[in-house]
Amino acid sequence: MPLVAMKQRITVTKAGTSDGWGDVTEGAIVEYKARVTEETKTVVNSYGEEAVSSMTILLDKLPDISYDDTITYENELGVRIERKPIAIKPCRMLSGRAVITEVNV
Repeated sequence: MPLVAMKQRITVTKAGTSDGWGDVTEGAIVEYKARVTEETKTVVNSYGEEAVSSMTILLDKLPDISYDDTITYENELGVRIERKPIAIKPCRMLSGRAVITEVNV
């Protein structure tokens, strides 16, 4: 059971793979329950640089999301946001087990 209520849903499109001939095959599409907050804030990205994030996503445990994936979210007004993650930060308990993951896009 998640620590916070997960009322929204996001769709993660996994990065495709190259077949060696210049064509890219599409990756798998996975849907997750999430807690999405649409806010603008400054975060530190995977390169250690400051970047502007427009959305914070909280996910249960440690889902399979990488920086090459595309995250799609549609809010209650029908506004669709489709972006790649800027920062992925798992929060761990004292035992080392991930209980929640914060993704900024």
